[in-house]
Amino acid sequence: MNPTAIETHQFLRRQGRFQLGPLDWSVPTGSIYALVGPNGAGKSTLLDLLMGMGRAHGGTAKLLGLDLERDEVAIKRRVAYVSPELNYNLWSRVGRAIDFVAGFYPDWDMAKCQRLEEAFQLERDDKISSLSFGARTKLSLVIALSRDADLYLLDEPTTGLDVLGKNTLFTELLSVMESEQKTVVISSHNLTDLERFADHIGILNEGKLLLSGRMDEVVQRYQEVDIEWSGNGPCPVPGAKVLSRDDSRARLLVEQSNSYGSLTIPTGTHVIGQSPVTLEQLFVDLVQPTSTPIPLKGSPSSSD
Repeated sequence: MNPTAIETHQFLRRQGRFQLGPLDWSVPTGSIYALVGPNGAGKSTLLDLLMGMGRAHGGTAKLLGLDLERDEVAIKRRVAYVSPELNYNLWSRVGRAIDFVAGFYPDWDMAKCQRLEEAFQLERDDKISSLSFGARTKLSLVIALSRDADLYLLDEPTTGLDVLGKNTLFTELLSVMESEQKTVVISSHNLTDLERFADHIGILNEGKLLLSGRMDEVVQRYQEVDIEWSGNGPCPVPGAKVLSRDDSRARLLVEQSNSYGSLTIPTGTHVIGQSPVTLEQLFVDLVQPTSTPIPLKGSPSSSD
Protein backbone atom coordinates (compact mmCIF):
# COMPACT_ATOMS: atom_id res chain seq x y z
CA MET A 1 0.00 0.00 0.00
CA ASN A 2 1.33 3.45 -0.92
CA PRO A 3 1.91 5.59 2.19
CA THR A 4 0.55 8.61 0.33
CA ALA A 5 -2.60 8.80 -1.78
CA ILE A 6 -1.56 12.14 -3.28
CA GLU A 7 1.90 13.62 -3.55
CA THR A 8 2.89 16.78 -5.40
CA HIS A 9 6.32 18.36 -5.84
CA GLN A 10 6.65 22.00 -6.94
CA PHE A 11 3.20 21.67 -8.54
CA LEU A 12 2.37 24.94 -10.29
CA ARG A 13 -0.46 26.50 -12.30
CA ARG A 14 -0.82 30.10 -13.48
CA GLN A 15 -4.23 31.56 -14.34
CA GLY A 16 -4.04 35.22 -15.21
CA ARG A 17 -2.83 37.05 -12.12
CA PHE A 18 -3.50 34.04 -9.90
CA GLN A 19 -0.83 31.44 -9.27
CA LEU A 20 -1.35 28.11 -7.55
CA GLY A 21 1.82 26.85 -5.93
CA PRO A 22 4.47 25.77 -6.30
CA LEU A 23 3.04 23.12 -3.95
CA ASP A 24 4.85 20.37 -2.08
CA TRP A 25 1.84 18.52 -0.68
CA SER A 26 1.00 15.02 0.45
CA VAL A 27 -2.17 13.27 1.60
CA PRO A 28 -1.71 10.08 3.66
CA THR A 29 -3.47 6.94 2.47
CA GLY A 30 -6.40 6.06 4.73
CA SER A 31 -7.04 9.64 5.83
CA ILE A 32 -10.00 11.98 5.62
CA TYR A 33 -8.23 15.14 4.53
CA ALA A 34 -9.91 18.55 4.76
CA LEU A 35 -8.54 21.05 2.25
CA VAL A 36 -9.81 24.39 3.49
CA GLY A 37 -9.36 28.00 2.52
CA PRO A 38 -11.30 31.16 1.69
CA ASN A 39 -13.03 31.58 -1.65
CA GLY A 40 -10.48 31.96 -4.41
CA ALA A 41 -7.70 30.21 -2.48
CA GLY A 42 -7.13 27.68 -5.28
CA LYS A 43 -8.86 24.60 -3.84
CA SER A 44 -11.01 23.85 -6.88
CA THR A 45 -8.15 24.60 -9.25
CA LEU A 46 -5.97 22.07 -7.45
CA LEU A 47 -8.55 19.28 -7.50
CA ASP A 48 -9.42 19.98 -11.15
CA LEU A 49 -5.75 19.66 -12.09
CA LEU A 50 -5.48 16.36 -10.23
CA MET A 51 -8.35 15.05 -12.36
CA GLY A 52 -6.70 16.12 -15.59
CA MET A 53 -8.97 19.14 -16.08
CA GLY A 54 -6.27 21.53 -17.22
CA ARG A 55 -2.51 21.12 -17.12
CA ALA A 56 0.04 22.22 -14.59
CA HIS A 57 2.75 24.60 -15.72
CA GLY A 58 5.39 22.96 -13.57
CA GLY A 59 6.15 20.26 -11.06
CA THR A 60 4.82 16.73 -10.69
CA ALA A 61 1.87 14.98 -9.10
CA LYS A 62 1.17 11.37 -8.22
CA LEU A 63 -2.18 9.88 -7.24
CA LEU A 64 -2.24 6.36 -5.77
CA GLY A 65 1.36 5.98 -6.92
CA LEU A 66 0.43 6.82 -10.52
CA ASP A 67 1.94 9.71 -12.44
CA LEU A 68 -0.61 12.35 -13.37
CA GLU A 69 0.90 12.97 -16.81
CA ARG A 70 1.52 9.36 -17.85
CA ASP A 71 -1.32 7.53 -16.12
CA GLU A 72 -4.32 9.85 -16.39
CA VAL A 73 -6.72 7.13 -17.62
CA ALA A 74 -5.67 4.69 -14.90
CA ILE A 75 -6.09 7.42 -12.29
CA LYS A 76 -9.64 8.23 -13.39
CA ARG A 77 -10.55 4.55 -13.09
CA ARG A 78 -9.58 4.60 -9.42
CA VAL A 79 -10.63 8.10 -8.38
CA ALA A 80 -14.19 9.35 -7.81
CA TYR A 81 -14.76 13.08 -8.22
CA VAL A 82 -17.45 15.55 -7.17
CA SER A 83 -17.48 19.18 -8.25
CA PRO A 84 -20.09 21.96 -8.47
CA GLU A 85 -18.96 22.35 -12.08
CA LEU A 86 -20.03 18.85 -13.15
CA ASN A 87 -22.99 19.06 -15.52
CA TYR A 88 -25.23 16.11 -16.38
CA ASN A 89 -27.89 18.05 -18.32
CA LEU A 90 -26.98 16.25 -21.55
CA TRP A 91 -28.70 13.08 -20.28
CA SER A 92 -31.90 14.90 -19.41
CA ARG A 93 -33.04 12.52 -16.64
CA VAL A 94 -31.38 11.44 -13.40
CA GLY A 95 -31.63 7.73 -14.26
CA ARG A 96 -30.10 8.17 -17.71
CA ALA A 97 -27.09 10.04 -16.30
CA ILE A 98 -26.49 7.42 -13.63
CA ASP A 99 -26.81 4.52 -16.07
CA PHE A 100 -24.46 6.15 -18.57
CA VAL A 101 -21.71 6.75 -16.01
CA ALA A 102 -22.17 3.31 -14.45
CA GLY A 103 -21.26 1.65 -17.74
CA PHE A 104 -17.70 2.97 -17.55
CA TYR A 105 -16.80 1.52 -14.15
CA PRO A 106 -16.48 -2.20 -13.33
CA ASP A 107 -16.44 -1.22 -9.64
CA TRP A 108 -19.99 0.18 -9.83
CA ASP A 109 -22.27 -1.06 -7.02
CA MET A 110 -25.84 -0.96 -8.34
CA ALA A 111 -27.42 -1.97 -5.03
CA LYS A 112 -25.56 0.82 -3.25
CA CYS A 113 -26.54 3.24 -5.99
CA GLN A 114 -30.22 2.47 -5.49
CA ARG A 115 -29.87 2.91 -1.74
CA LEU A 116 -28.15 6.27 -2.22
CA GLU A 117 -30.86 7.45 -4.60
CA GLU A 118 -33.41 6.82 -1.87
CA ALA A 119 -31.27 8.32 0.88
CA PHE A 120 -30.72 11.52 -1.12
CA GLN A 121 -34.37 11.52 -2.26
CA LEU A 122 -33.63 11.46 -5.97
CA GLU A 123 -36.08 9.98 -8.49
CA ARG A 124 -34.73 8.44 -11.68
CA ASP A 125 -37.36 10.24 -13.76
CA ASP A 126 -36.48 13.66 -12.36
CA LYS A 127 -35.44 16.19 -15.00
CA ILE A 128 -31.88 17.27 -14.33
CA SER A 129 -32.57 20.77 -15.65
CA SER A 130 -35.29 21.18 -13.01
CA LEU A 131 -33.16 20.06 -10.07
CA SER A 132 -32.17 22.56 -7.40
CA PHE A 133 -28.48 23.24 -6.82
CA GLY A 134 -28.55 21.00 -3.78
CA ALA A 135 -30.22 18.18 -5.72
CA ARG A 136 -27.57 18.42 -8.43
CA THR A 137 -24.92 18.07 -5.75
CA LYS A 138 -26.75 14.97 -4.51
CA LEU A 139 -26.71 13.51 -8.01
CA SER A 140 -22.94 14.01 -8.21
CA LEU A 141 -22.55 12.37 -4.80
CA VAL A 142 -24.66 9.36 -5.80
CA ILE A 143 -22.50 8.85 -8.89
CA ALA A 144 -19.24 9.18 -6.94
CA LEU A 145 -20.21 7.10 -3.91
CA SER A 146 -21.70 4.25 -5.96
CA ARG A 147 -18.18 3.32 -7.00
CA ASP A 148 -15.66 1.32 -5.02
CA ALA A 149 -12.96 3.90 -5.67
CA ASP A 150 -9.63 4.13 -3.85
CA LEU A 151 -9.59 7.93 -3.69
CA TYR A 152 -12.54 10.34 -3.44
CA LEU A 153 -11.96 13.99 -4.38
CA LEU A 154 -14.95 16.01 -3.21
CA ASP A 155 -15.01 19.70 -4.07
CA GLU A 156 -17.52 21.60 -1.89
CA PRO A 157 -19.74 18.49 -1.51
CA THR A 158 -21.94 20.02 1.22
CA THR A 159 -22.89 23.16 -0.70
CA GLY A 160 -26.65 23.28 -1.07
CA LEU A 161 -27.25 20.23 1.13
CA ASP A 162 -29.73 20.36 3.98
CA VAL A 163 -29.04 18.79 7.37
CA LEU A 164 -30.33 15.38 6.27
CA GLY A 165 -28.25 15.50 3.10
CA LYS A 166 -25.09 16.31 5.06
CA ASN A 167 -25.81 13.54 7.53
CA THR A 168 -26.24 11.05 4.68
CA LEU A 169 -22.99 12.19 3.06
CA PHE A 170 -20.87 11.89 6.19
CA THR A 171 -22.44 8.55 7.13
CA GLU A 172 -21.56 7.16 3.71
CA LEU A 173 -18.02 8.52 3.87
CA LEU A 174 -17.45 6.94 7.27
CA SER A 175 -18.62 3.66 5.75
CA VAL A 176 -16.10 4.12 2.93
CA MET A 177 -13.35 4.66 5.48
CA GLU A 178 -13.88 1.26 7.06
CA SER A 179 -11.20 0.22 4.58
CA GLU A 180 -7.79 1.57 5.60
CA GLN A 181 -6.80 1.77 1.94
CA LYS A 182 -9.46 4.36 1.03
CA THR A 183 -8.75 8.08 1.12
CA VAL A 184 -11.13 11.05 1.05
CA VAL A 185 -10.16 14.65 0.27
CA ILE A 186 -12.86 17.23 0.94
CA SER A 187 -12.34 20.77 -0.29
CA SER A 188 -14.32 23.41 1.57
CA HIS A 189 -14.20 26.82 3.22
CA ASN A 190 -16.65 25.67 5.91
CA LEU A 191 -14.74 24.51 8.98
CA THR A 192 -17.89 23.64 10.91
CA ASP A 193 -18.68 20.73 8.59
CA LEU A 194 -15.18 19.29 8.72
CA GLU A 195 -13.60 19.95 12.12
CA ARG A 196 -14.97 16.80 13.79
CA PHE A 197 -15.06 14.66 10.66
CA ALA A 198 -11.59 15.00 9.13
CA ASP A 199 -8.39 13.69 10.72
CA HIS A 200 -5.97 15.69 8.53
CA ILE A 201 -6.12 19.27 7.32
CA GLY A 202 -4.41 21.60 4.88
CA ILE A 203 -5.01 25.35 4.76
CA LEU A 204 -4.67 26.95 1.34
CA ASN A 205 -4.66 30.70 0.82
CA GLU A 206 -3.88 32.73 -2.30
CA GLY A 207 -2.52 29.62 -3.98
CA LYS A 208 -0.09 28.81 -1.16
CA LEU A 209 -0.27 25.90 1.28
CA LEU A 210 0.06 27.54 4.69
CA LEU A 211 0.19 24.30 6.66
CA SER A 212 -0.68 20.61 6.44
CA GLY A 213 -0.85 17.84 9.01
CA ARG A 214 -2.95 15.92 11.49
CA MET A 215 -5.93 17.94 12.68
CA ASP A 216 -5.06 17.70 16.39
CA GLU A 217 -1.35 18.34 15.91
CA VAL A 218 -1.93 21.36 13.69
CA VAL A 219 -4.14 23.08 16.27
CA GLN A 220 -1.78 22.29 19.15
CA ARG A 221 1.19 23.62 17.22
CA TYR A 222 0.10 27.26 17.50
CA GLN A 223 -0.83 29.75 20.20
CA GLU A 224 -1.61 33.42 20.55
CA VAL A 225 0.80 35.45 22.67
CA ASP A 226 0.38 39.01 23.96
CA ILE A 227 3.58 41.00 24.45
CA GLU A 228 4.62 44.53 25.37
CA TRP A 229 7.97 46.15 24.66
CA SER A 230 9.66 49.48 25.11
CA GLY A 231 9.72 51.80 22.15
CA ASN A 232 7.57 51.93 19.03
CA GLY A 233 9.75 49.94 16.63
CA PRO A 234 8.83 46.72 14.81
CA CYS A 235 7.74 43.61 16.69
CA PRO A 236 10.85 42.23 18.43
CA VAL A 237 9.84 38.54 18.22
CA PRO A 238 11.22 37.01 14.99
CA GLY A 239 9.03 34.61 13.01
CA ALA A 240 5.79 35.63 14.72
CA LYS A 241 2.76 36.91 12.83
CA VAL A 242 1.37 40.18 14.18
CA LEU A 243 -2.38 39.78 14.54
CA SER A 244 -3.09 43.13 16.17
CA ARG A 245 -1.03 45.96 17.56
CA ASP A 246 -1.32 49.20 19.47
CA ASP A 247 1.94 51.12 19.75
CA SER A 248 4.24 48.91 21.85
CA ARG A 249 1.69 46.15 22.57
CA ALA A 250 0.85 43.34 20.15
CA ARG A 251 -0.93 40.03 19.86
CA LEU A 252 1.11 37.44 17.96
CA LEU A 253 0.54 34.03 16.42
CA VAL A 254 3.52 31.80 17.17
CA GLU A 255 4.25 28.13 16.79
CA GLN A 256 4.05 26.00 19.92
CA SER A 257 7.71 25.06 19.58
CA ASN A 258 8.35 28.76 20.10
CA SER A 259 6.23 29.10 23.23
CA TYR A 260 7.01 32.16 25.30
CA GLY A 261 8.98 30.01 27.73
CA SER A 262 11.52 29.25 25.02
CA LEU A 263 11.29 32.44 23.01
CA THR A 264 14.31 34.66 22.90
CA ILE A 265 12.81 37.77 24.45
CA PRO A 266 14.83 40.93 23.90
CA THR A 267 15.58 43.23 26.83
CA GLY A 268 12.63 45.43 27.62
CA THR A 269 10.06 43.01 26.19
CA HIS A 270 7.46 41.36 28.43
CA VAL A 271 5.03 38.52 27.83
CA ILE A 272 1.59 39.54 29.10
CA GLY A 273 -0.14 36.23 28.39
CA GLN A 274 -0.75 33.38 26.01
CA SER A 275 -3.71 31.22 24.97
CA PRO A 276 -4.33 28.13 22.82
CA VAL A 277 -6.25 28.52 19.56
CA THR A 278 -9.23 26.73 18.11
CA LEU A 279 -9.18 25.58 14.51
CA GLU A 280 -11.40 28.47 13.49
CA GLN A 281 -9.15 30.98 15.28
CA LEU A 282 -6.07 29.48 13.64
CA PHE A 283 -7.70 29.64 10.21
CA VAL A 284 -8.62 33.31 10.64
CA ASP A 285 -5.19 34.18 12.07
CA LEU A 286 -3.35 32.54 9.18
CA VAL A 287 -5.40 33.98 6.32
CA GLN A 288 -5.95 37.50 7.61
CA PRO A 289 -3.69 40.09 5.93
CA THR A 290 -0.71 41.35 7.87
CA SER A 291 -0.22 44.66 6.08
CA THR A 292 -2.55 46.65 8.34
CA PRO A 293 -3.00 44.83 11.67
CA ILE A 294 -6.12 45.86 13.57
CA PRO A 295 -5.70 47.58 16.97
CA LEU A 296 -5.76 45.47 20.10
CA LYS A 297 -9.24 45.15 21.62
CA GLY A 298 -9.61 47.24 24.71
CA SER A 299 -6.52 49.32 24.09
CA PRO A 300 -6.76 53.07 24.74
CA SER A 301 -6.25 54.03 21.07
CA SER A 302 -8.90 51.61 19.85
CA SER A 303 -11.58 53.39 21.86
CA ASP A 304 -10.74 56.86 20.55
